[in-house]
Amino acid sequence: MRGSRLFSYIAYMLCSAVYTSAAAGQSPPASLTDQAIALIQAAMESRGDGFLSRAEAQYRQSLAILETISGPRSSDLTPALNGLAAVYFDERRYTDAESLTRRSASLAEAALGADHPLVATSLHNLAAIYHAQGQYAKAEPLYLRALEIREAALGPKHPFVAATLVNLAELARARGDYSQAAARYARAVAIREEAFGIDDPRVVETQANYAAVLRKMRRKCFSSPSRDALTMR
Repeated sequence: MRGSRLFSYIAYMLCSAVYTSAAAGQSPPASLTDQAIALIQAAMESRGDGFLSRAEAQYRQSLAILETISGPRSSDLTPALNGLAAVYFDERRYTDAESLTRRSASLAEAALGADHPLVATSLHNLAAIYHAQGQYAKAEPLYLRALEIREAALGPKHPFVAATLVNLAELARARGDYSQAAARYARAVAIREEAFGIDDPRVVETQANYAAVLRKMRRKCFSSPSRDALTMR
């Protein structure tokens, strides 16, 4: 996975507003809540279609509404924050994306605890920002922490687990660690095949990347000098 796809599964954050408001016993005005959610959904579609300026405006509108409903320190803001950060990520505005993602992670952790899946999503996305900039040493521990939370909270075969595994595989691949990349791709392929079916584009893409890594490993093996050739007699 490369480019904007590193910053994945923003849609998962949509449930945050409903979850946290219900947990707190709050009942924000339905019309405003519905409007914010509709804007987020529209922004996701705009981003998917490549209309980033439109998506940014829609996310900003939704964020303003959610701040009016819940205040600036509520985890209800995380869908809009993460969505807007995703737009900035696509535009390579990494500093802006990082700032929003860190805010989202802080709000989610304060409201829901450090081991909540929404926190894992923010950690995954923050790792993706570093990953895209080649800052692999910063990205890897965040991916690993996101993976740990997702496995514990959602189960080892959840598609979100596969998403983090794929990014970790890409990280290993970029560093030339093809053995580790292959192991992570193999697990991600198995999860995605079970979740989506073998013909799903996500499965096909992950299989292709896995196969490419295996070819790299074979070429590296065949091009390496044998032990006998290096032995002095």
